[in-house]
Order: sequence, then C-alpha cells, then structure tokens
Amino acid sequence: MSVRTVFGPVPSRRFGRSLGVDVIPRKLCTLDCVYCEVGRTDKRGLARREYIPTDIILKELRAALAAHPGVDCVTFSGSGEPTLHAGLGDLLRAARQMTSAPLVVLTNGTLLWKEDVRKDLTTADIVCPSLDAVSEDVFRRIDRPHPRLTAVQVIEGLVEFRRQFQGKMWLEVLFVLGMNDHDEEVWLLRQAIDRIAPDKVQINTVVRPPAEPWAHPVSHERLEQIRTMLGPRAEIISPTRERSCAPAHLPSDQEMLDVVARRPMSAVDVAAGLGVDSATVASALDALVASGRLRIVEFEGNRYYALPEAGFAVN
Repeated sequence: MSVRTVFGPVPSRRFGRSLGVDVIPRKLCTLDCVYCEVGRTDKRGLARREYIPTDIILKELRAALAAHPGVDCVTFSGSGEPTLHAGLGDLLRAARQMTSAPLVVLTNGTLLWKEDVRKDLTTADIVCPSLDAVSEDVFRRIDRPHPRLTAVQVIEGLVEFRRQFQGKMWLEVLFVLGMNDHDEEVWLLRQAIDRIAPDKVQINTVVRPPAEPWAHPVSHERLEQIRTMLGPRAEIISPTRERSCAPAHLPSDQEMLDVVARRPMSAVDVAAGLGVDSATVASALDALVASGRLRIVEFEGNRYYALPEAGFAVN
C-alpha cells in the first residue's frame, strides 16, 4: 500500500476537520510512550534530518489543499515526532503561503530546548506540546524517553519556548491509570504548568488502542478532580462525536487507508474526517478487513480499524 505524507481530513477533538501532514517515517520518535495510538517506537532518536524530502511533502500538501479547501486547520504531526524533521520551518513557511487555515504542530515537546527547533515553530499559529510527568521515574515509565533526555530538560525547553513564541500554546497532559494520575505527580505538574504558563492545559487519557495493552484510561471522575487540581487553564478534551452529515459518495479505498494509516480509528472517526455518514463507510471498512488490508481491534468496548502491521498490542 502506498501511504502519502499528507492525509485526511481527519476528525480532531480539538481542531475540527484537520488536514494532516506527516513529516516523519513510522515510527521515529524521541519517546516510546506506553499509551501511543500510533504504536510502539522502533526507531528512537534525537538527530534532526530531512527524513522525507521537503519538496515531496509540499507537492502533496498543495494538491490536498486544492482538493479540500474547507479544512479547519493544517496539522503537522503523524507517525513520529515532527520536530525531528530538519525542514519543518521551511514546510511551515511554505504552507503559510498556501492557506489561511491555522497551522498547528503537535509535538511531544522534548526538543524545545534546541534553539533551532524553537525557531522553526515561529510560523505556526498553534503549538501543542505534551508533558506527562515531572518526576524522573514517572517520566521514564510512561514516556520511555531516549536515554539522553530528562524531565528537567523537557520542562526547561517548554518554559523557554513559551517565553519566545508569539502564537498559542496548548499544553496536553495525558493520564494513564496507575502511572501519572496520583496526587503527588499531579501537584508537581501544576507547579511546572505555572512556570510554563501555556494558554491552555488540555487533559486527556487513553481513548484509542495504545502501544501497550496494560495502558488503561483514567475515569472521567478522576479527570474532573485532576482538572480542578491543575487550575483555571485546564480543560478536559471531549471525545470526537459524529457530525450530522448527509450521505455522500463512497470514499475510495485509498482515502480510507490514508486516514487509518497513522492511528486506529472507528467508523465514526473515518466518516467525520471524510465528510460522510458512518453507515456509508462501515461496510467499505469491513470489506478492507475481509481483504486483509485492515484489521479490527477492540479497546474499552469500542471497535477500531487499523493496519495489519500497526505496532501496538491490546488485550
């Protein structure tokens, strides 16, 4: 199967219909988070390179924007850590000339201590870094970072980035049951958040099949308690809800495969991203399962579609 670097639009709980730009090969990352919905990291590194030629990405982005002029945003994320791409700044500047839609970067925030990374992100409208833990032992258990990364280093990078960045910074904290959801760690996170001073703190938990089968979500009641502890900037991210839309043309197999290629998705997720009703795509997704091009994964009582080779495991 040929997987393109630009995919979607896909439904985003935070941004609406998002056109995704995947600048990193699967799955090159600085972390190997136990909850990652992309799967386990098999290529962990810190070196910034042009892993995918910038001109190829821009050619695909230009064509995708022409085909989907009404997207709510363009999101740079995908199959790994996007700030590892040495051409990210060039990509953002070129994208700004192509569209007035907000440019969003989803990053784990682990390279913001690098001056060149902070400079590359200047053109973005919204940068969404992550911070899952402050204490070193919890950081290493939940995020499984590259050996040369420390929690202190990550936090200092976030503080410096917020000081310099003129756009919006939305910090995401993802809680995994029994790992970083205890009061002591939450209070440490509150102290770090007060130093970083993001515009928003977006609280999340495991909502799709994770890299590790024992990474379970925190209850909504506990998330509400954590939200109160983290202060007035904090909000809980609501799951995607199916949009009301009239039946439309059946998406092509390639369109559906492109949407599912980065992370497991439900029929509702796929339908919302492609602008059709879920009944229109469910049978087509099942046909892709029957042909061996997708597989079904059950997680927390929900049904998701994933690539057969996706690097995660669930009970």
